[in-house]
Amino acid sequence: MEIYTVDEAARRLGISKQTLVRYEKKGILPKAKRNRINQWREYTDKDIQKLAKAIGKGVTLIELAMVIVIVGILAGLAMPRFDSFYFMKLSGAMKKVSSDIRYAQQLAISQHADSRIEFSGNTYRGCYCNEADGACTTGACGSTNWSAITDPFTRGNLLVNFNTDPQYSGITISNPSFGGTATLRFDWMGVPQNANGANLTTEGSVNFSYKGNTSSIAVTPNTGRVRAQ
Repeated sequence: MEIYTVDEAARRLGISKQTLVRYEKKGILPKAKRNRINQWREYTDKDIQKLAKAIGKGVTLIELAMVIVIVGILAGLAMPRFDSFYFMKLSGAMKKVSSDIRYAQQLAISQHADSRIEFSGNTYRGCYCNEADGACTTGACGSTNWSAITDPFTRGNLLVNFNTDPQYSGITISNPSFGGTATLRFDWMGVPQNANGANLTTEGSVNFSYKGNTSSIAVTPNTGRVRAQ
């Protein structure tokens, strides 16, 4: 009677040695006899025939179950990475908006002229007062008294649309509130105001959301300090 090692038996069954040993340990396949001297597994032709029948009946379902388990584990590992990507995209958008608000404030101080950031839906734009005395009491971005701020990076008008911008698409802007208006204005000293030129008495804010992640930008009265929260 010919005796086969575990390697030889696995080759005859068309599976790997590791698979054969694993199935035996889990009780899926009958355990092999052991050599009395070194305790190595030994298989006869009859043993291999029994194993082949067991594999033909059950291993396909077992392997399918294992694949499902592995896919589930990989999906579980991937979800935090997606959440991290969503948060990074939202964080990038908020940094952009915060930077633009600070730029508008600095422009107001350096040019000794009022500036403003207007929010409308998922869009915002910046402009500054072009009157000689800097006393723009009426009008909004696009009107006679207000000229568009130049974006320091694109060199075009400071106008961002989260609906069409490929970098920020999907992000939602909501509830801009600056002294009861959707416009944040700075006087020539950099003091934050509402659209009508009244100084903010309470903290102004605007909210952002993306794929279940939410955050906001707050502007402090008097100092105009901008921070994400």
